[in-house]
Amino acid sequence: MITKSIIVLLSQILFLYFRTLNIKAVTDKNIIKAILTGWGIGITWMVSTTIGVSAMLNFEIMPIICHLLGGSIGTYLAMKNK
Repeated sequence: MITKSIIVLLSQILFLYFRTLNIKAVTDKNIIKAILTGWGIGITWMVSTTIGVSAMLNFEIMPIICHLLGGSIGTYLAMKNK
């Protein structure tokens, strides 16, 4: 369960980071950056969702907490990135 929690934490950090950068790229009409961050969103979403659904179905609290924490950290890091 610890390994799942770490993977979820990292994938959520990256997911929210890429998602926030993607929104910035779309707003700036930067097509290449929007496509690349979109790929990052897709890959990290699949990893995080797969483990997250399993954790919810098995009532594993640690991966769920890491999912929420990773999302918050990822958003914070992306917003601080200028």
